[in-house]
Amino acid sequence: MTSRRILGPLFVRLTFAFLAVAVAAVAVFGVLMIAASRSEVSVLSDQRRRDDLTATAAAAADAYQRAGGWTGADLYAVATVAARGQATLTVLDATGAVIAAPTDELATMMARMHGLAAVEAPRADPVSAAVILDGRNVGAVMLRFPINTMDAEQHVRDALSRAALAGIAIAVGVALVVAIYVSARVTRPITALTTAAGDLAAGRRDTRVDLANAPGELRTLGGAFNDMADHLDREDLLRRNLLADVAHELRTPLTILQGNTEAILDGIDEPTPETIGSLHDEVVRLRRLVADLETLAAAEAAGLRLHTIPVDVADLARGTVDLLAPLAAERDITITQAGQPVLALADPDRLQQIMVNLLANAVKFTPPGGQITVTTTSEHDTTQINVADTGPGLRDEDIPHLFDRFWRGHTVMDTPGSGIGLAVVAELVAAHHGTVRAANRPGGGAEFTVTLPAATG
Repeated sequence: MTSRRILGPLFVRLTFAFLAVAVAAVAVFGVLMIAASRSEVSVLSDQRRRDDLTATAAAAADAYQRAGGWTGADLYAVATVAARGQATLTVLDATGAVIAAPTDELATMMARMHGLAAVEAPRADPVSAAVILDGRNVGAVMLRFPINTMDAEQHVRDALSRAALAGIAIAVGVALVVAIYVSARVTRPITALTTAAGDLAAGRRDTRVDLANAPGELRTLGGAFNDMADHLDREDLLRRNLLADVAHELRTPLTILQGNTEAILDGIDEPTPETIGSLHDEVVRLRRLVADLETLAAAEAAGLRLHTIPVDVADLARGTVDLLAPLAAERDITITQAGQPVLALADPDRLQQIMVNLLANAVKFTPPGGQITVTTTSEHDTTQINVADTGPGLRDEDIPHLFDRFWRGHTVMDTPGSGIGLAVVAELVAAHHGTVRAANRPGGGAEFTVTLPAATG
């Protein structure tokens, strides 16, 4: 099945694309090589004949000079030079009259004397060169080369062409093998990714791909796919946990409401003010949970609705401290605010919501007689808000999860709350392009630090 998937349209297209490029390159190279070799053979052959003709004319001029004229001139050396090219020789004087014309038998004899093969074949048209002595034209030599030497040149050209074509065929075969290999190497990871994506879409969350041997970019893509699948797994787990946590948070007040109302309806209990007050407390608890869920949903989308302006963080912190002072006083907790006026680029309403949640969380976990300090500072191009308390501090294993929705550490399971407040803080801070971190104070207690972009000007 895997091989059939690999041999799909993409594999075929890539193979033909690679093959077409290789064939085109090899064909161009082959054509150029054939043309160049054929031209070079012809040029070399023509050059050799011109050299023979020039050497023959020079030998004739030397014979003319030695004899003082054509009469009595020894043309043996001239015929010898002509015989090297297996050509027949005709010597003419300045008037064009034939002085000597050695026969084919003489050319054959000269060829054998010089170890050359005798040639008895039709000859090409004659070529001539002037015999020049001291700047005077004293005659000319005429050579006729055998045609079969030209046929040999054609054989050489044909042999070179056949070799080039054979090379092209071999190169095309190699290109085809390489194209198939490269195409398979590229399409196999893509096919695996496509299959895995389909499996993941079908609900098989454990689907992963192994592209360790794939080319670089595809290997990176496989890693990104696996990371995405892991992220989907985490999101799915969080979704299930969210539903379970919401159901758990709703179950207790609903059970109390149902039990008390049924007891009143059955006449077991009287609708006394205490009973009605208990029912009201559970309704308030449900409403608070729904409000927290609405706040969390709004915080996740806050980045789309923020109206950021320069905000005096110290002034806003002072107002938040005044807002929560009555709640802190009920628990005998002191809240103080320190720091110089500093500006942050933020949405005032959302920033106050961040501070309210942090202060409410600190009040919840600070024992009576404790103290909470809100400090605002600036550093470089950031503004920082620090909320520190004198509570029991944080467990190291709880710190990485403090900003997860519905997270409640083991030491605070009996403390009222939905576990949403810090998740809202994290979402709102992220919407402001800031950061929030939690840590234990050296002297005891916990501290939360929010860092936001500072407002310039």
